[in-house]
Amino acid sequence: MKLRIHGNALRLRVKQGEVAALAAGAAVEDRCELPGLSLVYRLVPGAAAFRVTFEGGVVTVGAPDGVIAEWAGTGQVGFGGVAGAVDVLVEKDWQCLDSKDPKDNEDTFPHPAPVC
Repeated sequence: MKLRIHGNALRLRVKQGEVAALAAGAAVEDRCELPGLSLVYRLVPGAAAFRVTFEGGVVTVGAPDGVIAEWAGTGQVGFGGVAGAVDVLVEKDWQCLDSKDPKDNEDTFPHPAPVC
């Protein structure tokens, strides 16, 4: 999973295995190791509404099961919501078309754009 932060907006890009785990009711997370601290970011199904918390170095984004199920079971690219002052966008992670490192595309979704 990838996390992008811009102002009061969080964007999570989720790989195929993570989408399957979320659809099955499991949380997914990743981390960024900073000097003296780990920043953990977690996407959790089962929330009544979109929510974002930050406690103990962990950013937790909660999303409703129904929204996750519809997204996971269709070609829908993403879903979003507002949690307080934070805009949240969750998207399926597509293959990079110009990446030279095969690791960048592990477990990603096929990109819908034609490859030249």
